[in-house]
Amino acid sequence: MKENNENNQRIEAKIILAKCPYAFSKNENLFGMRIQKFGSDWKRTWAFKIDPERAHNEGYDKEHTSGTFDPTSEYPGCPYCHSVSLAQCNCGKSFCFHTEEKNEKGIVQLKCPWCGQVGEYHSVETLNLQGGGF
Repeated sequence: MKENNENNQRIEAKIILAKCPYAFSKNENLFGMRIQKFGSDWKRTWAFKIDPERAHNEGYDKEHTSGTFDPTSEYPGCPYCHSVSLAQCNCGKSFCFHTEEKNEKGIVQLKCPWCGQVGEYHSVETLNLQGGGF
């Protein structure tokens, strides 16, 4: 998606899908994250709840994006739990998590809400996010 700002400069933005493992209903835990290009980096600027049918109809499930995905200071976090932390599973999907979930060794062990895989998560510089597979 290309937009123009008030200075008539082009803005590159996309919607990436994620799930919240803390949502009240596991059938309603999908959300979209608006990411915007700032120089060579992607930044998360907004998040909103979305149902799988609408996400598919909008084509959000076909997005593939690589890079950094730090939140802007205005990013509200997950629309379900308000976390700004983002993880990516080996299945390629992303989800939010709470940073206090670190064990005594400082490692975060999480269960992916997309595929159910449990794994240890570490900080990385870049991610390769993809949509689809509701």
